[in-house]
Amino acid sequence: MIRAIALDIDGTITDQNRRLDVSAVGAIRKAEDSGITVCLATGNMLCFAKTTSVLLGTSGPLLAEDGGVIFDQRTEETCVLDDKSDELKKGIELLEERFGKIQHTSSSLRRQTGRALEKTFDLKEASELFRENGLNIAIIDSGFAFHIKDPAVNKGKALKKIASILEISTSEIAAIGDAQNDIEMLKSAGVSFAPANACSEAKEVSTHITKNAHGKGVKEAIGFILQKNE
Repeated sequence: MIRAIALDIDGTITDQNRRLDVSAVGAIRKAEDSGITVCLATGNMLCFAKTTSVLLGTSGPLLAEDGGVIFDQRTEETCVLDDKSDELKKGIELLEERFGKIQHTSSSLRRQTGRALEKTFDLKEASELFRENGLNIAIIDSGFAFHIKDPAVNKGKALKKIASILEISTSEIAAIGDAQNDIEMLKSAGVSFAPANACSEAKEVSTHITKNAHGKGVKEAIGFILQKNE
C-alpha cells in the first residue's frame, strides 16, 4: 500500500521550459483526495516549494534544496541539515580559477545548504577539480543548474526524514523524479517512477519508466499507484 508520494518539480511536473504541465495537477489532487499524501521534493528553495504546494494542493512535508531543508506543513517546523559552507566557498573559488567568473542562479546565494550555478562549465572537470584538492563536496546536474553541496545531503536521506514525520516506512512511499538529484530518492522509495524524459541514470534506478514525459508521465504514474492501492 502506497501512503505517500515524493514528487520532484522541475522537469517532472514541468516541461523543459519550467512551465507547469497541467496534466499532472488533476492527478495530484486525485491522489490527495484518495488519502495519499503528496510531498514535493525539489532542488529549489523552500519558498518555491511552499508556493508550488499551495497552488497544487499538496499536504505533505516539503523537501527543498536537494534534501538540505525539510518543512513539516502540519507543525510548520523546518529542519536544516548541516552543510559545508567553508568548503563550498573554496569550491567556487577553485571553479573560478579554472573556468573564470561563475554565474550563480538567481536563488543561489539565498540557499541554506548549497549553491546553484549556471551550466557554463564542464561538470566532470569540476568534480575532478574538487577531488584533486581534497574537497568533500558534491556537484550534480539538476537538469536546469549545477548544484554544489554537502555529499551527505540528498533527497534519499531526506525521504527517510519525511517517512518519520508521516510515521510510515519508506516502503510505503512512491517517488517520481527525472534528474541526477533524484537518484537517491528513487532508490530509497518503495516504488519509483522516471518519466520518459528522465535522464538515463534516473531511469536505471527506477522500478518503472512511464511511456509519457513530464506531467503526462506523472499522471500515468499516479494512475498506476491508485490502481494498485485498490
